[in-house]
Amino acid sequence: CREAQVNPEGAWRTWLFQGGRGAGKTRAGAEWVRWRVVCGDRRIALVGPTLHDVREVMIAGESGLTGIESETRWRPVHHVSRRMLEYPNGARAYAFSAEDPDSLRGPQFDAAWCDEAAAWTYAEATWDMLQMGLRLGAHPAALVTTTPRPTALMKRLHAAPDTVVTRSA
Repeated sequence: CREAQVNPEGAWRTWLFQGGRGAGKTRAGAEWVRWRVVCGDRRIALVGPTLHDVREVMIAGESGLTGIESETRWRPVHHVSRRMLEYPNGARAYAFSAEDPDSLRGPQFDAAWCDEAAAWTYAEATWDMLQMGLRLGAHPAALVTTTPRPTALMKRLHAAPDTVVTRSA
């Protein structure tokens, strides 16, 4: 992996990984989720621009969660109708769309992988709703993988003191 794809050290709440096409954002996100599952997280949010993007890129893509897992003991089962991945250790990752921020009302998570957040339809509402549920475990955190764009949410994340920013070419 590239240095930019490695989980940053420190007590951050948000890791903002920005890069263009081919920068390794999806692979970094999938590996980070896998690492969180192996370390004991039980509930993970997968948030993308649309449910189609979550399913086709984050879950089933070549560098997605099912694409990176060669070991059967960690390969998740994708329950399409439930919009959920289930890992052999019982951890679950749930799919959400930024087109429907209210779908994040209620659930709670240890971690969240947010893909292409600079392209989300309701970016700030989705982020705010996610933050209310990101409260389980010893270190609830979010990884935001996105192509850089100067949106209000991106500016907000850059200004947050508990955000670590990584840029990759």
